[in-house]
Amino acid sequence: MKTRNSLIYIGIMLALFLLGSVLAVFSFHTPLFAGLDVFFYRGLALIIFWGVIISAVLAFLRRCIKDIFLPRDVITLFIIFCCVNVVFFTHVPVTADRSVTVFMLGYMTDNEDQSFDEQEMEDYFVERYVHDYQAFQKRFHEQLETGTIEEAASGEYRITESGKKLMKIYEKVGEAYLIDDKLIHPDRQTAYQSSGHD
Repeated sequence: MKTRNSLIYIGIMLALFLLGSVLAVFSFHTPLFAGLDVFFYRGLALIIFWGVIISAVLAFLRRCIKDIFLPRDVITLFIIFCCVNVVFFTHVPVTADRSVTVFMLGYMTDNEDQSFDEQEMEDYFVERYVHDYQAFQKRFHEQLETGTIEEAASGEYRITESGKKLMKIYEKVGEAYLIDDKLIHPDRQTAYQSSGHD
């Protein structure tokens, strides 16, 4: 009986996890949370939404199927579902949405019968990705939405306290992982060189 209950437990937990994951992906093709312009935030909202739904289903099944599920299993399912899906979402779909590497390899895949030199790739990237696809405008709008920058009365933009705090975090992360400082402070090295240092 214990073996049978274990199989039922594993089967239901796995089925709910897979169902929620599939529905979360499918939801990108629906109007659900379409009002969230930032792709990353919409993805998080969908994952949490379906995490709540499958957890509610498990809570209902717990009442119907006695002596198999505990209250903590409902919470465990929600946590595992959200953690696994968020890790996958941030590493694959978000990377595809933002990555220069994916764009570059995609272009070369679309033209696999051709060869390109580095300058040709750079020119195409600037023309198509930056200008035609408005990559900068998209990222700029995202920061307005998240509140890291704000528009002043003059129509110009300034970083907010929230943005400054976020950059403090990135500074610490950069120091810990030896990330090139010019990627975090692009103007700092320019100012340093302008002061007469080599």
